[in-house]
Amino acid sequence: MNKEEIHAVYLDHMGSDLSVVNAARASFGSESGWASDGTLLAQDANLIRFLALGYRTGEWEALIDQFLDAAKREDRLAISDMLRIYKNKPQHWAPFGHPHLQIRMTLPIFLGRQFVKHQVGGVWSEESRRYISDEPGVWFPDQWHTRPDDIKQGSGDAVQHQDMATGLAEAAVDNAVHSYLAMVNPNGNLKVAPEEARIILPQNAMTTVVWTGSLAFWARVVNQRVEAHAQGAAKILGRQISAIVQPHFPESWKWLISPDLQ
Repeated sequence: MNKEEIHAVYLDHMGSDLSVVNAARASFGSESGWASDGTLLAQDANLIRFLALGYRTGEWEALIDQFLDAAKREDRLAISDMLRIYKNKPQHWAPFGHPHLQIRMTLPIFLGRQFVKHQVGGVWSEESRRYISDEPGVWFPDQWHTRPDDIKQGSGDAVQHQDMATGLAEAAVDNAVHSYLAMVNPNGNLKVAPEEARIILPQNAMTTVVWTGSLAFWARVVNQRVEAHAQGAAKILGRQISAIVQPHFPESWKWLISPDLQ
């Protein structure tokens, strides 16, 4: 059995934090440039902050003061209203739609079906087992977890009998992979077409994807797939994606990604 790890690698990118700035300044027919030391000018860094948050510095500080005041008064209704206003604040996402980045990912099929749901702003190209028939790698979690009692999805505490769960999983996967290889063996008796034999492969079989998306797109992917209730496997991939994007767009990424995800 060929066990593999989830991993993502950088392929290419277009643009920078300055691309975000100049996309925003296009409305005024103006353009900015790098500072003499190769960094963003202070006003351009502030512009990115405003685009990501939707608030000017003074407005943001006023919002914080309102929250603090409502918290002191234990005014839950006021806090709820402020959170709703913040959540529904129009976002200036368009400037973050211009820079793009391309990543190659190797991940289990079940995880691919989750991530491919992110469509707007991204393009997904995946290997096809209609055309390839080598032995697929497989992925297993480091630890198995129970089903939680209070929600319909997610995981609870670690199961008590880890070895039993691993043994059952590995036996099932090993049988499926060996059966698949016997079916597609060109020197065997069956010679089943790969496009049909693939239907017996387990969901933890690995697939490889080339994914290209805008900066706004990648921020949406990471914020959703690394949050507290996301699946463990999704968090592994989401953190790797974040680590790839951040060095190329450090100022934008600082404000686009939730602080607890950085």
